[in-house]
Amino acid sequence: MSTTPEDHTGPENTGPKPEGAGQPTFEPATSVAEAPRDSEARYSGAEHSEEEHHPAEEDGTGEEAGAGAVAVPAAGGVLSAETFALVGLALLAVTVLSGQLVELFTGMVLVGGNPIAAEQITQIRTQIAAGGTLALLTALASALSLALANAGSRPWARWAATAGLIVGLLFVLVAVAAFLMIPDAAPAQPMAPPF
Repeated sequence: MSTTPEDHTGPENTGPKPEGAGQPTFEPATSVAEAPRDSEARYSGAEHSEEEHHPAEEDGTGEEAGAGAVAVPAAGGVLSAETFALVGLALLAVTVLSGQLVELFTGMVLVGGNPIAAEQITQIRTQIAAGGTLALLTALASALSLALANAGSRPWARWAATAGLIVGLLFVLVAVAAFLMIPDAAPAQPMAPPF
């Protein structure tokens, strides 16, 4: 039997209402495919199709119903991707602002293989080793940040770590090239006798 507005001639259930009557009953949340059609129609007043829009499921912020839902890990922490991304940026700043590697590489290009004093070679090797070590530490900290990154990591941590890794590796290559371009030591000049 169906009831239409024309069939109603007066109010129904005019007697006292039992306690709790007329209040909605709350049922556990189910997916659209699992929910019975009549319960949806009872609360919403209209039938919904299975292609219903669920913004919480699309943007990944809400939890999906079912046993296959994966919890998003929390971001942050002391030894997280964000921490090592900041360490990589700090080391990159020290490497870039010291300017040793670019200056030494340019100096080796300008020398062009001409012999230089033995004391200078030792100093140049020490400066290249220090700058190359900083660049390598930058690349390692950035790579560790990328390895620790997960779904809960902040996007800027990935961007900073990727930039630190690329620039750090480029500075390592500059250090290796400058080290390989160090010319031979000039022969020692004989001491001139004093007059």
